[in-house]
Amino acid sequence: MFSITEPDSIPVVYPRWRDWRIDRREAADAEPLPLVPHATSFCAMCWGQGRIWQPARNGEGLIPQRCSYCDGQRVSLHPPADAM
Repeated sequence: MFSITEPDSIPVVYPRWRDWRIDRREAADAEPLPLVPHATSFCAMCWGQGRIWQPARNGEGLIPQRCSYCDGQRVSLHPPADAM
């Protein structure tokens, strides 16, 4: 028997390597979970970052400003064009 410890997980004991391979194959074949709901549309202005880099008032580089289109929420609050 051997123990496998994966990042952010507890140690798991497998009696044979084949059992571990079967477990890994099932995890790899599983459909990934969506990170966001399908109906979500990210802001096209800031690309979902919630901020836009704009010139500083003193002219020394760029500073992050809240996106004026999505108001920093990172998702578009306006309906998509094809929904109208």
